[in-house]
Amino acid sequence: MKKILLSIAAILLVASTQLSALTLVHYWNFNGTNIPLLTEGTSKDVVLNPLTPIQTDLSLTTTAGSLIYQAIPGTASAMSYWDITTGSTGNARNGDAAGNCLRTRDAWASMQLVLSIPTTGYNNPQIMYDIQRSGSGPSVNTYFYSVDGGTNWITTGLSTLTNTVVIPSTGFLTQTVTITDPLANNNANLKFKILFSDPINKAGNNRIDNITVEGTVGGTTAIKENKASNQKITMSPNVTRNGVVNFSEVVDAVVFNLQGKQIKSVAKTNNINTADLAKGIYIVRLNSLVSTKLIVE
Repeated sequence: MKKILLSIAAILLVASTQLSALTLVHYWNFNGTNIPLLTEGTSKDVVLNPLTPIQTDLSLTTTAGSLIYQAIPGTASAMSYWDITTGSTGNARNGDAAGNCLRTRDAWASMQLVLSIPTTGYNNPQIMYDIQRSGSGPSVNTYFYSVDGGTNWITTGLSTLTNTVVIPSTGFLTQTVTITDPLANNNANLKFKILFSDPINKAGNNRIDNITVEGTVGGTTAIKENKASNQKITMSPNVTRNGVVNFSEVVDAVVFNLQGKQIKSVAKTNNINTADLAKGIYIVRLNSLVSTKLIVE
């Protein structure tokens, strides 16, 4: 009996440790085919007229994340485009190369970069990104977040209000901001924004690459009602020991690890075999709509 209790305690300890690990929830690397390579002469028409939000390259929540570079209400709008210069690998994930990056043109001119980052099913959101400034670009980023979809912007629950190191003009700096406000946990309406400023420079731009949002698994799992059957898609068991996991209906299933890397995928199936998965915690996404947790013991 003592050995059994010790074994159970060991399993719970491992599960607890893995649950506290950060999962890659949202990721923009700006290298995808959906990101146009624009030149300064054409970027204003394509990106800002109309202004189109850019979705993430990876999201594990029911609603994908998106970002938009726009003028603060009541101010003039500047242009932005995907830079054809080399980006960074500082915060790149999944072995991504240093490809393109987002150039926030005239960032000092009352512009803001707004990220919609739903945390449904996740807690303790942490935002990271790589940044570089032009020779006359802004050296300061100031952070805000909103728990009500952008109606109110606050700073009380941020680990830092501005970048702690001056943004370099050579090489990239990786910035990290954690939102400690409990209202940011498991929040489908969470937003984060960056303002740009400089005490001296009043021109130039920032280049931003590899934006990530990570969090710990928790809260209400992102199960979405299936309109066809009027029932929720369910998965059982959620804890397995190298066995078959069943779904309540035929789905397309994709399995990610807690670093956001795709491990396997199966199309048009009502089950998935976990025999080839190592022990640990995974996120299973069904029909690109449902994300739920799977523990393999």
